[in-house]
Amino acid sequence: MAWKVMAITRDKGMLMLSCCIAMMGCSMAWIPTSPLFLSSGRMQGSVKSLNSPISNLGKSCDARSTKSGIVGLAMGWTEEERLQREAARQEREEKIRREREERQRKLAEMDETMSQQKATTPSNMGGSGKEGFAIQDGNYGADAKGLFGWANNNPSSKNAIYDTEFINSAAGGGNVGEMMIALRGKGKTAESRETTIPGKNGKPLKIFYRQMGAVENSKLSPVLMVHGILDHSWSWRELMNKISSQGQPCLALDMPGSGYSAWPQPGFDFEWTEKDIKQVFTSFLDAVNVPRVTLVVQGFVYSQYALLWAFENPDRIDKIVILNTPLKIGTKLPFELQQYKLPFVSSFVAQDAMRAERFLEAGSAYAMDVADADRYREPFLESMMPGLAVVDAMKRYDHDAMLSRVTKMASTSKAPVLVAWGTSDKYLSTDEASSWAEETGKTFKAVQGSAGFQVQMDYPESVYDAIRGFIYSASSSPPPAAAASLPAGWQVFKDEATGRDYFYNSNTQATQWDRPQS
Repeated sequence: MAWKVMAITRDKGMLMLSCCIAMMGCSMAWIPTSPLFLSSGRMQGSVKSLNSPISNLGKSCDARSTKSGIVGLAMGWTEEERLQREAARQEREEKIRREREERQRKLAEMDETMSQQKATTPSNMGGSGKEGFAIQDGNYGADAKGLFGWANNNPSSKNAIYDTEFINSAAGGGNVGEMMIALRGKGKTAESRETTIPGKNGKPLKIFYRQMGAVENSKLSPVLMVHGILDHSWSWRELMNKISSQGQPCLALDMPGSGYSAWPQPGFDFEWTEKDIKQVFTSFLDAVNVPRVTLVVQGFVYSQYALLWAFENPDRIDKIVILNTPLKIGTKLPFELQQYKLPFVSSFVAQDAMRAERFLEAGSAYAMDVADADRYREPFLESMMPGLAVVDAMKRYDHDAMLSRVTKMASTSKAPVLVAWGTSDKYLSTDEASSWAEETGKTFKAVQGSAGFQVQMDYPESVYDAIRGFIYSASSSPPPAAAASLPAGWQVFKDEATGRDYFYNSNTQATQWDRPQS
């Protein structure tokens, strides 16, 4: 074919045009009537000379068959080879069509399942998976409301996210709807609870929290654990289990817009101001009827607001444990969080469903477990509101001013404070944390092992070993007889779970069962 075209089109530009037209599989009978070609005698003559079998090839077959035939001539295929390739092409297209129809059918089933779930409110939050979950109104599909409701109410969003777990499954692939069904509610394990607090204009705001150990009649003040931004209560479970197993109850809440708590629309249902965020802690403790707590914090933003609240409300605090939280004046805010403060850019990062898991994982030396990553992905797949909550919180957050205020208040606070630090943190410096503790008169202790930013996830056992003597002594008093003749710095306390005495050194933070010798 190439030789014939060259023979009948001596003009170089016309050669390229003729090849393009031929490869497009078009009949060339129309070309002489085009004004473009009639305007030039030389072009007109060249075009007329194209009245050949090639120019009439498209008359008897469709465009794709014509293209296949022309390519076959050019490649030297036999008629049998060309037909085999054409049959294979048609088979591929038919397979694609069937897969699309199957995915649309599954998507319709998912929408029906979601409608059924909306009609049922779980009576027991201890359930997991679909049985323990009712989708929140206004966040998905036709019921999506608010300025950005459209983000989830369209097929492209539902089909936009693919995951290797689903692509390699027997189903042959998965879209975001399938992913949401697979992930939904799996983090609502046996310790899950719900309560409500007053939101904007007095509207009730749902707060999801985890509780291990009985709060009622406990001789030890409960431990309240507060996560940082882009995190939620899932990260505290293992540490909660270790502390509560020794008789001290633990609570960990999801902040508004995080985890399984309500995802209010910024400006309408909740505002992420300092005043409103600090009020969440007071309202939550009132709702669960807990007067005083030992506060444990970790992460950026929410943990720092919690510290301000604790220093301002000493009547509600026994002790404070600080795990890998920005403290030192001059500590940089990670660029991943700075992006939420940038115009235009923030609208895009708010929609990134994988951003939370990537941010948390990047602060550690270890890869995040798939099951943990699923928990952080889940809220952002369900709705755009969690992402907008982060944007609103970050725009109102002044990092440098916060560091200055926390440092100033810590220096004058009489609350006992332990800074327990994961030394492999890629966001926060161990030296700066140690220096801050020295400047403010607080106790610093490094957590054993290569724990990173999310220290309670990396090494929960080591965190527990580092803080247990400190937190168990918060509300206990040593038995006078047992305390007699102890070496300097040692105290004895009663373990509420076992009834045994254990010994704690206030100078070294060491804890042991055996009585220390003089």
